[in-house]
Amino acid sequence: TPDVSMAVLNLDLEKDVEKDEVNTFLRRVSTHSNLRQQLDYIYSPEVVSTDLLGTSHASVVDGLATIASGNHLVLYVWYDNEYGYSHQVVRVVEDIAGVRPTVYPARKEPSEIQ
Repeated sequence: TPDVSMAVLNLDLEKDVEKDEVNTFLRRVSTHSNLRQQLDYIYSPEVVSTDLLGTSHASVVDGLATIASGNHLVLYVWYDNEYGYSHQVVRVVEDIAGVRPTVYPARKEPSEIQ
């Protein structure tokens, strides 16, 4: 059966962060970095788990649910247990084989995203 799950990440960071700062970074990484096929980002009060069935991303960050307080950060991350996982297996095989499909715009490291 198709299944979408959620992981709640409670993180203690080395520095203080703001919610908008984190969300902006994650949104940019999801659209401009070499992780864009693994990470997606949404910001909608109307999203429910069934909306994410069939997503090929390893994770979908729910930006509306992000909580930042000082150096403590809570992220709510959705993922498709079957379809998304299968796509990640294909990506691992591509890496092992040394085959990377060309994507546009060109991939960037997350550290290069501003």
